[in-house]
Amino acid sequence: MDCIVIAGGLPTADSPMYEITGGKSKALLNMGGRTMLERVIDALQNSSYIEDIVVVGLGSDLGMSFKRPVAHLDDHGSMVANMLAGVYYFEEKKGSGKPVISCTSDVPLITPAIIDGFIDSCAPHDKGLYYNFISKEVMEARFPGSNRTYVKLKGGLQIAGGDLMIADPIVGTQNEELWEMLTNARKDAWKIAKVIGIDMFFKFIFRRIGTAEIEKKAAEILGLPVEIVLSPYAEIGMDADKPHQVEMLRESGGWT
Repeated sequence: MDCIVIAGGLPTADSPMYEITGGKSKALLNMGGRTMLERVIDALQNSSYIEDIVVVGLGSDLGMSFKRPVAHLDDHGSMVANMLAGVYYFEEKKGSGKPVISCTSDVPLITPAIIDGFIDSCAPHDKGLYYNFISKEVMEARFPGSNRTYVKLKGGLQIAGGDLMIADPIVGTQNEELWEMLTNARKDAWKIAKVIGIDMFFKFIFRRIGTAEIEKKAAEILGLPVEIVLSPYAEIGMDADKPHQVEMLRESGGWT
Protein backbone atom coordinates (compact mmCIF):
# COMPACT_ATOMS: atom_id res chain seq x y z
CA MET A 1 0.00 0.00 0.00
CA ASP A 2 1.39 3.41 -0.96
CA CYS A 3 1.27 6.30 1.50
CA ILE A 4 0.64 10.04 1.28
CA VAL A 5 2.16 12.07 4.13
CA ILE A 6 0.68 15.54 4.57
CA ALA A 7 3.26 18.12 5.72
CA GLY A 8 1.95 21.39 4.32
CA GLY A 9 1.11 24.69 5.96
CA LEU A 10 3.17 27.19 7.93
CA PRO A 11 2.18 28.72 11.28
CA THR A 12 1.34 32.41 11.09
CA ALA A 13 2.72 35.00 13.48
CA ASP A 14 -0.45 34.90 15.59
CA SER A 15 -0.38 31.10 15.92
CA PRO A 16 0.62 29.51 19.27
CA MET A 17 2.97 27.28 17.25
CA TYR A 18 4.83 30.17 15.62
CA GLU A 19 7.43 30.69 18.35
CA ILE A 20 8.22 27.00 18.82
CA THR A 21 8.58 26.41 15.07
CA GLY A 22 10.19 29.73 14.14
CA GLY A 23 7.57 30.05 11.43
CA LYS A 24 8.72 26.85 9.71
CA SER A 25 6.72 23.69 9.11
CA LYS A 26 6.03 21.82 12.35
CA ALA A 27 7.09 18.67 10.48
CA LEU A 28 10.66 19.92 11.04
CA LEU A 29 10.40 20.13 14.82
CA ASN A 30 13.21 18.33 16.63
CA MET A 31 12.23 15.07 18.31
CA GLY A 32 15.37 13.72 19.91
CA GLY A 33 17.80 14.47 17.12
CA ARG A 34 15.40 13.65 14.28
CA THR A 35 12.63 15.75 12.87
CA MET A 36 9.03 14.88 13.55
CA LEU A 37 8.63 13.93 9.89
CA GLU A 38 11.64 11.61 10.02
CA ARG A 39 10.09 9.82 13.02
CA VAL A 40 6.83 9.34 11.11
CA ILE A 41 8.60 8.14 7.96
CA ASP A 42 10.73 5.74 10.02
CA ALA A 43 7.58 4.08 11.34
CA LEU A 44 5.95 3.93 7.91
CA GLN A 45 9.00 2.50 6.18
CA ASN A 46 9.34 -0.21 8.82
CA SER A 47 5.70 -1.24 8.46
CA SER A 48 5.02 -4.62 6.88
CA TYR A 49 2.62 -3.01 4.40
CA ILE A 50 3.87 0.39 3.27
CA GLU A 51 5.50 0.52 -0.14
CA ASP A 52 6.22 3.96 -1.62
CA ILE A 53 5.75 7.29 0.16
CA VAL A 54 5.17 10.81 -1.13
CA VAL A 55 5.43 13.78 1.24
CA VAL A 56 3.26 16.70 0.18
CA GLY A 57 4.00 20.16 1.49
CA LEU A 58 7.77 20.62 1.74
CA GLY A 59 8.98 20.23 -1.85
CA SER A 60 12.25 18.47 -0.94
CA ASP A 61 13.87 16.46 1.86
CA LEU A 62 15.47 19.65 3.30
CA GLY A 63 18.47 17.64 4.42
CA MET A 64 16.51 14.90 6.17
CA SER A 65 17.47 11.24 5.80
CA PHE A 66 15.22 8.23 5.29
CA LYS A 67 15.68 4.47 5.14
CA ARG A 68 14.40 4.38 1.54
CA PRO A 69 13.89 7.13 -1.04
CA VAL A 70 10.86 9.35 -0.47
CA ALA A 71 9.18 11.51 -3.13
CA HIS A 72 8.38 15.15 -2.34
CA LEU A 73 5.78 17.58 -3.69
CA ASP A 74 5.26 21.28 -2.98
CA ASP A 75 2.48 22.60 -0.80
CA HIS A 76 -0.73 22.95 -2.83
CA GLY A 77 -2.43 25.40 -0.46
CA SER A 78 -4.82 23.24 1.58
CA MET A 79 -5.01 19.82 3.17
CA VAL A 80 -7.51 18.66 0.56
CA ALA A 81 -5.38 19.94 -2.32
CA ASN A 82 -2.29 18.31 -0.81
CA MET A 83 -4.08 15.00 -0.39
CA LEU A 84 -5.31 15.08 -3.99
CA ALA A 85 -1.82 15.98 -5.22
CA GLY A 86 -0.58 12.80 -3.56
CA VAL A 87 -3.37 10.73 -5.10
CA TYR A 88 -2.67 12.09 -8.59
CA TYR A 89 1.07 11.51 -8.08
CA PHE A 90 0.54 7.80 -7.49
CA GLU A 91 -2.02 7.54 -10.28
CA GLU A 92 0.51 8.99 -12.70
CA LYS A 93 3.34 6.78 -11.45
CA LYS A 94 1.47 3.53 -10.94
CA GLY A 95 -2.02 3.83 -12.33
CA SER A 96 -5.19 3.80 -10.25
CA GLY A 97 -6.92 0.97 -8.50
CA LYS A 98 -5.45 0.03 -5.17
CA PRO A 99 -6.18 1.91 -1.94
CA VAL A 100 -3.71 4.37 -0.45
CA ILE A 101 -3.10 5.25 3.17
CA SER A 102 -2.62 8.82 4.32
CA CYS A 103 -0.87 10.08 7.42
CA THR A 104 -0.10 13.50 8.83
CA SER A 105 3.49 14.47 9.57
CA ASP A 106 2.88 15.38 13.22
CA VAL A 107 2.24 12.02 14.93
CA PRO A 108 5.84 11.06 15.82
CA LEU A 109 4.87 8.38 18.35
CA ILE A 110 3.28 6.03 15.82
CA THR A 111 5.15 2.77 15.37
CA PRO A 112 5.29 0.10 12.66
CA ALA A 113 3.15 -2.16 14.88
CA ILE A 114 0.50 0.56 15.27
CA ILE A 115 0.39 1.18 11.52
CA ASP A 116 0.16 -2.55 10.79
CA GLY A 117 -2.53 -2.92 13.46
CA PHE A 118 -4.64 -0.21 11.85
CA ILE A 119 -4.22 -1.66 8.36
CA ASP A 120 -5.07 -5.16 9.64
CA SER A 121 -8.22 -3.81 11.33
CA CYS A 122 -9.42 -2.51 7.94
CA ALA A 123 -9.09 -5.85 6.13
CA PRO A 124 -10.21 -6.90 3.57
CA HIS A 125 -9.90 -3.26 2.41
CA ASP A 126 -13.01 -3.44 0.24
CA LYS A 127 -14.62 -0.20 1.49
CA GLY A 128 -14.18 3.19 -0.15
CA LEU A 129 -12.91 4.84 3.02
CA TYR A 130 -11.61 3.75 6.40
CA TYR A 131 -11.32 6.40 9.09
CA ASN A 132 -10.48 6.07 12.77
CA PHE A 133 -11.68 7.58 16.02
CA ILE A 134 -9.96 7.41 19.39
CA SER A 135 -12.12 7.53 22.50
CA LYS A 136 -11.41 10.05 25.22
CA GLU A 137 -10.90 7.16 27.62
CA VAL A 138 -8.13 5.65 25.46
CA MET A 139 -6.50 9.04 24.80
CA GLU A 140 -6.49 10.19 28.42
CA ALA A 141 -5.16 6.85 29.65
CA ARG A 142 -2.11 7.24 27.39
CA PHE A 143 -1.80 11.04 27.35
CA PRO A 144 -3.48 12.53 30.43
CA GLY A 145 -4.06 16.27 30.07
CA SER A 146 -3.38 16.24 26.32
CA ASN A 147 -6.30 18.62 25.77
CA ARG A 148 -7.53 17.04 22.56
CA THR A 149 -10.80 18.17 21.02
CA TYR A 150 -13.57 15.61 21.52
CA VAL A 151 -16.98 15.18 19.93
CA LYS A 152 -19.78 13.59 21.94
CA LEU A 153 -21.79 10.87 20.21
CA LYS A 154 -24.86 8.87 21.16
CA GLY A 155 -24.45 6.86 24.34
CA GLY A 156 -21.94 9.27 25.84
CA LEU A 157 -19.00 8.18 23.70
CA GLN A 158 -16.48 11.01 23.27
CA ILE A 159 -14.14 10.70 20.33
CA ALA A 160 -11.22 12.47 18.66
CA GLY A 161 -10.21 11.95 15.04
CA GLY A 162 -7.13 9.95 14.18
CA ASP A 163 -4.43 10.80 11.66
CA LEU A 164 -4.38 7.63 9.57
CA MET A 165 -6.90 6.97 6.79
CA ILE A 166 -7.20 4.39 4.03
CA ALA A 167 -9.13 5.32 0.90
CA ASP A 168 -9.89 4.23 -2.61
CA PRO A 169 -8.36 7.01 -4.77
CA ILE A 170 -11.73 7.75 -6.40
CA VAL A 171 -13.04 8.94 -3.03
CA GLY A 172 -10.85 11.97 -3.62
CA THR A 173 -10.79 12.33 -7.38
CA GLN A 174 -14.55 11.99 -7.83
CA ASN A 175 -15.43 14.17 -4.83
CA GLU A 176 -12.91 17.01 -5.09
CA GLU A 177 -15.55 19.74 -4.98
CA LEU A 178 -17.22 18.14 -1.95
CA TRP A 179 -13.97 17.92 0.03
CA GLU A 180 -13.14 21.54 -0.71
CA MET A 181 -16.66 22.56 0.33
CA LEU A 182 -16.37 20.73 3.63
CA THR A 183 -12.91 22.15 4.28
CA ASN A 184 -14.07 25.71 3.59
CA ALA A 185 -17.20 25.20 5.70
CA ARG A 186 -15.49 23.66 8.73
CA LYS A 187 -16.09 26.79 10.84
CA ASP A 188 -19.60 27.43 9.49
CA ALA A 189 -22.10 25.00 10.98
CA TRP A 190 -24.92 25.82 8.55
CA LYS A 191 -22.74 25.24 5.50
CA ILE A 192 -21.88 21.82 6.88
CA ALA A 193 -25.58 21.18 7.50
CA LYS A 194 -26.28 21.81 3.81
CA VAL A 195 -23.85 19.01 2.91
CA ILE A 196 -24.84 16.39 5.49
CA GLY A 197 -28.53 17.28 5.75
CA ILE A 198 -30.47 19.14 8.42
CA ASP A 199 -31.72 15.97 10.15
CA MET A 200 -28.21 14.57 10.48
CA PHE A 201 -26.90 17.95 11.60
CA PHE A 202 -29.37 18.22 14.49
CA LYS A 203 -28.79 14.61 15.51
CA PHE A 204 -25.13 15.49 15.74
CA ILE A 205 -25.75 18.68 17.72
CA PHE A 206 -28.00 16.89 20.23
CA ARG A 207 -25.69 13.86 20.51
CA ARG A 208 -28.16 11.43 18.98
CA ILE A 209 -25.83 10.04 16.37
CA GLY A 210 -23.54 7.00 16.55
CA THR A 211 -20.73 5.67 14.39
CA ALA A 212 -23.09 3.47 12.34
CA GLU A 213 -25.14 6.51 11.34
CA ILE A 214 -21.98 8.43 10.46
CA GLU A 215 -20.85 5.55 8.26
CA LYS A 216 -24.23 5.42 6.51
CA LYS A 217 -24.43 9.16 5.83
CA ALA A 218 -20.79 9.32 4.66
CA ALA A 219 -21.45 6.44 2.27
CA GLU A 220 -24.51 8.23 0.86
CA ILE A 221 -22.50 11.40 0.26
CA LEU A 222 -19.41 9.70 -1.20
CA GLY A 223 -21.18 6.96 -3.13
CA LEU A 224 -18.93 4.28 -1.62
CA PRO A 225 -19.08 2.24 1.60
CA VAL A 226 -17.34 3.77 4.62
CA GLU A 227 -16.08 2.13 7.80
CA ILE A 228 -15.07 3.80 11.05
CA VAL A 229 -12.51 2.02 13.21
CA LEU A 230 -12.50 2.76 16.92
CA SER A 231 -8.76 2.61 17.41
CA PRO A 232 -7.03 1.31 20.56
CA TYR A 233 -3.93 3.30 19.60
CA ALA A 234 -3.92 6.77 21.16
CA GLU A 235 -0.70 7.57 19.30
CA ILE A 236 -2.66 7.77 16.02
CA GLY A 237 -4.50 10.82 17.37
CA MET A 238 -1.74 12.46 19.41
CA ASP A 239 -0.58 15.11 17.00
CA ALA A 240 1.35 18.31 17.62
CA ASP A 241 -1.24 21.06 17.33
CA LYS A 242 -0.15 23.13 20.33
CA PRO A 243 3.16 23.79 22.13
CA HIS A 244 2.22 21.80 25.23
CA GLN A 245 1.38 18.83 23.02
CA VAL A 246 4.83 19.07 21.41
CA GLU A 247 6.35 18.85 24.89
CA MET A 248 4.13 15.88 25.79
CA LEU A 249 5.26 14.10 22.64
CA ARG A 250 8.91 14.73 23.46
CA GLU A 251 8.48 13.49 27.02
CA SER A 252 6.47 10.41 25.98
CA GLY A 253 9.08 9.52 23.37
CA GLY A 254 11.90 9.94 25.86
CA TRP A 255 13.36 12.71 23.69
CA THR A 256 13.64 15.47 26.32
